Amino acid sequence: MNHALPAAVTDCLLTNDFGSVIDVQVVTGGHINQTCRVTTASKASLILKQNAAAPERLFACEAAGLQLLSQAGIRTPKVWAVGAEFLLLEDLGSHGHLEPDWEQFGRAIAYQHQHTHDQFGLAYDNFLGPLPQINTQTTNGWEFFGQQRVLRYLPEPLCEQSLTPEDRSRVERLVQRLPDLIPQQPACLLHGDLWHTNMLVDRQGRPSLIDPAVNYGWAETELSMTRQYGRVPRRFFDAYIEVHPLTEGWWERLELLYIRQIMAVLAFFGNQFNTVQELRDLVAKFA
Repeated sequence: MNHALPAAVTDCLLTNDFGSVIDVQVVTGGHINQTCRVTTASKASLILKQNAAAPERLFACEAAGLQLLSQAGIRTPKVWAVGAEFLLLEDLGSHGHLEPDWEQFGRAIAYQHQHTHDQFGLAYDNFLGPLPQINTQTTNGWEFFGQQRVLRYLPEPLCEQSLTPEDRSRVERLVQRLPDLIPQQPACLLHGDLWHTNMLVDRQGRPSLIDPAVNYGWAETELSMTRQYGRVPRRFFDAYIEVHPLTEGWWERLELLYIRQIMAVLAFFGNQFNTVQELRDLVAKFA
């Protein structure tokens, strides 16, 4: 296929002795960026993400998140080059055709969550999907989750259009009750968008993560998203708990904490997936 690549990408390939590009194949997946697999004359394979309309710092934040996770011991793709409109990454290999060792993956995420911070949030804002992820730091986990992971989405245009005033009031009341519903927890290093499509294995079968939205938050918020889509088996969670035990009732709380993702989906897509009813059902269950 004949694709024009950014000059900085071709320069990076030549500088690192990968050679000239001989093939570019589109990779499916993702709602925001265009992703392709680049093969070079040296038979190297790399992943190139591009977005001409990328918000400022989108790819720089992703690269920084990958580095932070790597420093915590999690396998992530090496960043070869980053620009305002692109990110060039190591290709982890045939991950799409391999079933992860879920017990190993559970332990890996548990060890990641043992990297803690004295404040929730992060020193800078980054992105969850196409929207800014607000990471204003605080020592109050309930305030952080309630304000920056739930209520922050209410002013977004598609949430404004989709939710009634009563919906908004019920969400606000639920946020006020968080200290009664969620026990105190430390601020753990989170991938931030840990659902099954971002959980891969590399060529050696090692658990690997892509597309982070890193921050320090409750470990249970991470696991809530991992559980939600049903593609990650219970043995992942059992192995996780062996390494990083959580307070009794954690499994039931995962459903409540999924409210963050419901709000984000509303902000991204509006009600096209009947997300408003999903939100109403969750709020009613925990009211």
